[in-house]
Parts: sequence; C-alpha cells; structure tokens
Amino acid sequence: MTNGIPRQAGIPRRPLAALGVLALAISSACGSDSATLTTPTAIPAVSQPPATATSPPDRGPVTYVDPVFQPNGNRLAGGAGLGTGFIQQITTKDINLGDIPTWVTGTSTPDGDVWVVTLADGTVYGYQIPIGGQPVPIEISGGRLAPGQPPVLAVQGNSVRLATTPANASPNSVPVYLTGNRAAYVDNLQRLTVLESDGTLWRPDLKVLPDTRVIQISPEKVLVLAGPTDRFPHSALGDNLEATSVVVVTVGVNEVETVYRSEDDVIESIAPLLADVDGDGIHDVVLTVSNDREVWIVVASSTGGGVVAISDPVDRLLGWRHLIAVGPLGPTGQTEIAEVLYPDAQGSLRFLSLSGSYLGVAAVRTGYRSHEFGARNLEQAVAADVDRDGRVEVILPTLNRQHIAGVRHGPDGAVDMWSRPLGGTLATNIAVLTRPDGTLSVAAATVEGSLRIWQ
Repeated sequence: MTNGIPRQAGIPRRPLAALGVLALAISSACGSDSATLTTPTAIPAVSQPPATATSPPDRGPVTYVDPVFQPNGNRLAGGAGLGTGFIQQITTKDINLGDIPTWVTGTSTPDGDVWVVTLADGTVYGYQIPIGGQPVPIEISGGRLAPGQPPVLAVQGNSVRLATTPANASPNSVPVYLTGNRAAYVDNLQRLTVLESDGTLWRPDLKVLPDTRVIQISPEKVLVLAGPTDRFPHSALGDNLEATSVVVVTVGVNEVETVYRSEDDVIESIAPLLADVDGDGIHDVVLTVSNDREVWIVVASSTGGGVVAISDPVDRLLGWRHLIAVGPLGPTGQTEIAEVLYPDAQGSLRFLSLSGSYLGVAAVRTGYRSHEFGARNLEQAVAADVDRDGRVEVILPTLNRQHIAGVRHGPDGAVDMWSRPLGGTLATNIAVLTRPDGTLSVAAATVEGSLRIWQ
C-alpha cells in the first residue's frame, strides 16, 4: 500500500436489495509496501431474520469473531508469519471505503480471508481475499449496527454474517457466546444479561460498568467489571464511570463471586486481561488501577485468591496505563506483560516481568500512541509473531499514528523490528487473523477512509 491514499468521497452505495459480487480491477505493484489500490462499490450489510439456535450440520459449528482478539481479553495472536512473505516486502492491499471507519474484524474461511469493516454511521462492508488474490466485495448479512458498535461475526464454513445482537444490548459492549447457544452481554440498563437459546433472559443481581467487555473464563463462566462509580472524573475511556470490583458469574446457576475490590481506588479500564501471569496454571486478572494521584498495574487471582502481584505507581496526572497483552514477550520467551504508559500522548511501550509479588519494568521504548483520549477502542495494539522469527512482537501505532511498528523485547532491550506506513492516520483497531495453517494477516483502516491489509 502507498502513503497518502485519497479519500474517495461520494462512492455510490447500492440499495440493500441490489446485492452482488463486484470483481475489482486491480493493478499489482512490486517492492516494499507497494500498494494495490481498489475503488470498489461498497456493499452494505442486509437485514436477515434472527439466527436459529440449531446450526446446519453440513457446515460445522458456528464460531464467533470480534475486534477483541481473544475471548479472554488478551491481545495475543497465535500463529506466525504472513501468508505471502515478510511484512516489509509484500505488496499490500488497499480498499477505499469512502467514509471514516471505526472497526475492522477478520476471519479465515475455506475460500479465503474475510475482512469486515464498520463505518461511523454503522454501515457494514465485507471483503474476501484468497491468499495471493485480490479483494472482492461480499455480502455480510445481518443488518447495520449502531454507530460505534463493534461487529461480532458468526462464522460457519464459508458463511460469514453479523451475529444477531439482542435488541436491548448496549452498543458499547461486545456479547460473548457460550455453551448451549447462550449469549452473555451488557444491556442498556447496565445489567449483565444472559440470553438463552429459547429466548428467555436471566440476570444476576449485579450492576456492571455499562461499557465493560464480557470476558470468557470457560464455557460456563464470564468475568465483568462491576460496581461503577464516578468518584474520579478521569474520562480517558469515554465517560466518568469506573469500576470498583471484578466479578465472576457462573452462567445458568446465577452464581456471582467477587474476586477483586479496588476499595477507595478505581479500576480504570473496560477490558481486563485474563492470563496465567505467574505460571501456576490458574488464570489471573490483569488490571489498571488508579486514584486521583497515581496509577498502577494489579494482578489478581481469578479464583478469589487475592492480589498476586502489583507494580510501582506512576503519576496519574500525566495519563493512564494501557494494558496490551500477556505472553512469551521476554528475551528468552518468558512471560511478561506489555503496556503503554501514557498512551494518549508521548507513550512508552513497557515490558513488565514478575519477581515474587512485584511487577518490575524490564524494558522500555518511547514513541507510541495506542489510544485516543475519550475513546472506548482499546484494540489499537496487539501482540503477534508477524515476521516469523519465533518471537512475539507488540504491534502498535507510532507517535504520529501513521505507521504501525513491531517492537520486540530482546537481549538488548526493546527494539523496533519493523515499521510500516498505514497510508493515513489510524482510525480503527489493529486487527489480526490466524489461518488454519498458522499464518497471519494484519489489517487497519485510516481516518482518510482506506483499509490497508498485509496478507
């Protein structure tokens, strides 16, 4: 893809009833980040009847994909390497969207990669790209979304559609799908709600953060941030509400267990990470905790065993701490936590390692901005082995938000392994899909209205 892709204003929209697949006229280019520029007629999603609870047996089970990379909230991709080469050498794919995008979600199907983009008004576009092939617009059924709502895809063989979203779901929260065709989500009255396959609803006696992400612990258990308060008007994540507790809910039996309380402080996040930080085989919850003076990282046991580890605090007046991923990020593959300190300004990517009950800073590299102040989009960074060197790097926007960089914690500290232009200023999450063969694809879209794909 090339820099400075012009925004295509006024691309004609097809009416909802007139759907089809439009072959793209594309000219290929060679060299580093040379672009394939396409100007397709965008095909919005169309309305479909609600999905039935029983899946057609010949297509296999339904899987669900959303912009939060893992159901456990950990932005850590499996697999390694792109499908067609090294990220600095491949020819990228650019698609002009004609408007400002908000979210990108991708999945792999037997017929090729499918990327779904939502625009600021809730319009949904879909594109299919076989490995080494060119993007073709495809129909993504399921209707349009509320403005700003993240798309959740229901994938079944070659079929990709928008998952049916309950009518009373909050547009700021992403449903998760559990055993028995249940959907767990936050409704528009700040309640955790479970929709059973027969259409019945049940809710625990619990007030949750209205924009909390529902994190899946197991097929029967979810984790949410609860006890909202406005005691500190931080507003970094869209409003003045912050959570004060972490709650595990066992679906079907209405069992609620509080596994962490912030007491006089607040949990400054909407999407906690669930991962085994200390290697004891038990999931831990990784949180950003703050007050009006300081902000720090807390690791708490998801089973109610208390605080596992805590970091040093930093000055909250300068900004907050954006948790990215937990995984084999250390120089020898040891488990570390990646965060961006002060992600709304002159952010620093930091790798934290555990020593006893203390989280210490193992490596730092400055010059990244992984969040826009006031946005609920916390998905503008992800960890993956994109360059196929056997080591996971953190992928995040540079300070001007016009490049993405892959940063690795190596023997000599945190270093940029690669940096690629976006062709504009980042507007969406950075999306990664993993194919059945273990190869990856990366996509992001810009304020200028272009979707860029590294395949």
